[in-house]
Amino acid sequence: MDTASIEQLPMPITYGRHLLRQFNPEQLLAGTGLTPADLEDPGRHITVRQALQYIHNTIALAAEPHWYLSWASTLTDHFHGPISIALLSAPTLGDGIDAFLRYFPGRIPYMHMQGRQDGADFLAELCPLIELGIGKALLVETPLVILHQHLDTVYGVDFSQAHIRLDYQATLDAQHYERYFKCELRFDSSCNALVIPQGWRGLRNLGYSESTWAHAIEQCEATVSSSRERETLGDIRACLCHSFADAERQRPLPTLETIASKLHLAPRTLIRRLRRLGTSYQAITDEFLRTRAEELLHNNGITIKEVALSLGFDNPANFGKAFKRWCGVSPGQYRSSLSHGRRHVRS
Repeated sequence: MDTASIEQLPMPITYGRHLLRQFNPEQLLAGTGLTPADLEDPGRHITVRQALQYIHNTIALAAEPHWYLSWASTLTDHFHGPISIALLSAPTLGDGIDAFLRYFPGRIPYMHMQGRQDGADFLAELCPLIELGIGKALLVETPLVILHQHLDTVYGVDFSQAHIRLDYQATLDAQHYERYFKCELRFDSSCNALVIPQGWRGLRNLGYSESTWAHAIEQCEATVSSSRERETLGDIRACLCHSFADAERQRPLPTLETIASKLHLAPRTLIRRLRRLGTSYQAITDEFLRTRAEELLHNNGITIKEVALSLGFDNPANFGKAFKRWCGVSPGQYRSSLSHGRRHVRS
């Protein structure tokens, strides 16, 4: 789906209403085409473009650059409709996180979320679907604050075993982050994710209620606001992630026909749907492999040949050509730029 289409997707006005408590309404809504009266209806939906505009406005209006971390911490477990109920009533920590990752993007359609296992770790990963501009730190870190706070208050985990990865440089002084995150934050990473031990997923929730959990999931399904096309993109990415998590995985990546079968679609239907979104299965797999390659190249403990093999390239030279096509530099040059404190920016 192209940027213009995503910017027109609907999202709840809830967070805008909440921001009215902190900012002058006219200044907050400047350039959105909205009025304070529009925010009086809690059931109203706005577009992603309008939401991004008022988020960008907050950056200019805020007295302190770290204001959003305090604001995010007030978006407690009761604030997100049936998603909050699902988090609080889930059987296990893993079930709650999976529900959050599946349903929360319906409230913020500019973001895809996915969970994946990486060795002994589980990554709750946030993937922006469009450029978020000056609001990126706010829009990425807010869901992470919500998840972090949930794990702290409901499960009381030892955060020394967890960390957060962010694919940009720190925007605030360390002291501000330390007030809201008990785990280490690793900037200039290859993704945005809360990383926890895989074993935590089995932690039992003392507040588990079978009937409440079932009802919450039913409501979440009924109120998913993402379009079918956007869900298709997320489903494809999830299938690709699962293919890498599978201990018996086969290379190369699953074919379009295999993915279509998993999604209960005819291959031609999937091709047409992706074409309407302005993309293709090849483009999606290229983006997936590029992201995974960048992540693996951050680990100096594995060779470039091993990276190539893990991504399904029998010949490292072919991997090198593909990586240069994706990123404009060779795998070796990319890794060298990391060791010298630089980070390649794709054009």
